[in-house]
Amino acid sequence: MPLEISVIDMKEEDKKRKNEYHDLEWDYDPYTVYVGEHRILTLFSECYQTTTKWFQDLQKSTANNKHGCLLVGVCADRNPDLMHWDIDTRRYPNPEKTPYHLLQLCIGSHCFLYRLPHPHYEHIPKALIAFFANPRVIAVGMNMRAVIKRLEDDHCIKFANPVDLNILAVKGMKRDDLDLGRYDLDRLAKTVLGKHWDVIRPNERVQWFSRWRSHWWNDTLDLKKVEYATVDPYLCFMIGSELLDMLDDKLYPREFKKFLLKNKKQKKRGKTTKKF
Repeated sequence: MPLEISVIDMKEEDKKRKNEYHDLEWDYDPYTVYVGEHRILTLFSECYQTTTKWFQDLQKSTANNKHGCLLVGVCADRNPDLMHWDIDTRRYPNPEKTPYHLLQLCIGSHCFLYRLPHPHYEHIPKALIAFFANPRVIAVGMNMRAVIKRLEDDHCIKFANPVDLNILAVKGMKRDDLDLGRYDLDRLAKTVLGKHWDVIRPNERVQWFSRWRSHWWNDTLDLKKVEYATVDPYLCFMIGSELLDMLDDKLYPREFKKFLLKNKKQKKRGKTTKKF
């Protein structure tokens, strides 16, 4: 049975409080997203102050797994409608290497969708940078090597402990009969979490913003976009939590970092280690 997903726009749900979400200092759009029976509070913002406050509060959070670290699901996305005009094509001739427009984070019941600023022109909040540089933070996601490289090159965001879920699944589940290293997010979720974690994706591309609006920088996300922008990092978080529970709790902090590294053989230098 497919996983039921729904979203409630809190501004429309309680219009009396609508002005609380937008003033001279704070600016964000709040949503309640239900994934099955699980309730997630999602905030969408590009506001420096709002983002700073969210990450400062997150830094104070206690560990959310047996290894004593703080796990966060991470995804990043590009808006195809913006890639043709807001990015210098001479600097980014390859579409796959263009900057991301949205950073999606989840720690279980809380999700933050951060609209990334234009690279090289606007600064990322220091609290965001400090969070991912914290050695007790474990960032899990798909295709993490490419994601962290793009975020570091464009926004100077450095990850202390990035973890690729495909590789974590291979090492954690130890299922040689499955090609876990090639599974996409949805297939990995059903394999690790169970068949009931079946996400039905729309056949057509989900619009980021309402079509009748023209000023994307002042717009809010389309509700369908909010749904899947929340679901993806939530799946990453849940998969990561399940796989980490399969590991020996003695791996962290002394040995756990070594587990996140991949050994590759080179002709002259022998073995080297690279982060995911």
